[in-house]
Amino acid sequence: MKNFSDNQKPRLILLPGMPGTGRLFQPLMAALKDSFDLDAVSYPEKEPLGYDKLISAVTSRIPKEKPYFILGESFSGPLAVLAAARHPDNLLGVVLVASFVQNPMPGWISGLKRFARGPILNLRPRSHINDSLMGKKCSEITRSWVHETMPKLPRDVVSARVQAVLGVNVREELKSIQAPVLYLAGARDWLIGRKCIDTVWLCRPDVEIKVIEGVHMILQTNPDDSARAITDFCSRVIGSPKTKAQSPKGEQ
Repeated sequence: MKNFSDNQKPRLILLPGMPGTGRLFQPLMAALKDSFDLDAVSYPEKEPLGYDKLISAVTSRIPKEKPYFILGESFSGPLAVLAAARHPDNLLGVVLVASFVQNPMPGWISGLKRFARGPILNLRPRSHINDSLMGKKCSEITRSWVHETMPKLPRDVVSARVQAVLGVNVREELKSIQAPVLYLAGARDWLIGRKCIDTVWLCRPDVEIKVIEGVHMILQTNPDDSARAITDFCSRVIGSPKTKAQSPKGEQ
């Protein structure tokens, strides 16, 4: 990617997955720090907020004048779409990572919505998190961050986020976004299946889809390949004639 001075770097706003902490972006940020002005968002740890309330925490980070990209990981994909649709000025592109634009769960799982405040939320065995979400290549420090974060989240906070996922539908907002969209998918992600990717593609047939080796948490387990895909996408966007024509100050 083109080398910018610090004040010229496009901003990349990073929205976290279900744990809600920007700390888990550290492996990715280390690989991206030379190319972007990075802003990793964290959500309130004690407040049970759905997408309708969390969106204000996202839009408050959008720069008023500086060109920006926005990335939504897993849970935060819908928030990235909502923010991009509502704030198109200076938006360069959207990156969705192992995410969705409507309820990603099969119908029978969605039926569990009414139990979202029940004891099921206490079932977070480490072996399940390790194998299903992080796989076997995640660094020990990232594992420890996940294991420290999830058990500390109050049950009503997790419940609010689960219910938000089960009720979300931002397909029309995705269709309305004029900027390019990149979708990063984990090659062995059992949690977010092909149906989620197909739904994004139906809304945006021009979406660029890139498969990254790994399970669900590809930004943490394969940060180098993820960073390369993000940087390549953003470089093409910044270098396109359309982007140059739309740049408010002619800056690239």
